[in-house]
Amino acid sequence: MSVIRHIVRFRRLLIVTIHLALVVLANYLAFWLRFDGDIPRQYRDVMLRMLPWLVAIRCLIFIPFRLYEGLWRYTSIWDLRNIIGGVFISTGLFYALVHGVLKLTQYPRSIFLIDSILLIGLMGGIRLARRVYRELGYVEREKRVLIYGAGDAGEMIVRQMRNDPRYEAEPVGFVDDDSAKVGQRIHGVPVLGTRRELPTIMAKTMPQEVLLAIPAAKPKAIREMVKVLESYKVRITTLPSLRDLIDGKVALQEIRQLSLEDL
Repeated sequence: MSVIRHIVRFRRLLIVTIHLALVVLANYLAFWLRFDGDIPRQYRDVMLRMLPWLVAIRCLIFIPFRLYEGLWRYTSIWDLRNIIGGVFISTGLFYALVHGVLKLTQYPRSIFLIDSILLIGLMGGIRLARRVYRELGYVEREKRVLIYGAGDAGEMIVRQMRNDPRYEAEPVGFVDDDSAKVGQRIHGVPVLGTRRELPTIMAKTMPQEVLLAIPAAKPKAIREMVKVLESYKVRITTLPSLRDLIDGKVALQEIRQLSLEDL
């Protein structure tokens, strides 16, 4: 446990070290690939000469792109965008230094592109590996929840269910009245069918709870859903209406028992 505490304490330093190691590895692999695994002495010398400059530039440029922050288990498109931006801007500055300021014409121009692509792959890959490892270690919970509504609210709720070990429910599927969504998956959870297929879906999934993840639904629509579900004797929960949500975001803490107000 003391080792884990030390890792948490020095987490930022560890992340910076990992990034700098990836910068060095990507640059070496770029030269290795460029020269088919046999780097000539003169190119190896120029690589080693310029490597500290490359590391320093990338290290500084990565700061405003917040690449040393964030939790890798929640890696998203936002992180990939920052990785691409940070890598290509630092590559541009390094190119200007090498060919514009220092006039090192022997530094191969192809290295800049190969190095950038490799570094993006390495930095994105290590984040994705953390997320994949977490997903593989995911333990299915006992409480089964069927989600009515495969929209933005449903997607956010499933994502939080997957990421929050304190939540004791397992999303078993979606029901959505848009037939175009049937057969698709959201974070690995299938859209099983529309309201018409509900009897088959209920028999197949046997949920203990049905979550109405349609914050914009009007009372009349909610009454219709409840009428369809009442014969199944399951707990029905819902999310607040859109006017009760901040910026349209939903959270597990917002899930509540269906009330008369909703109807």
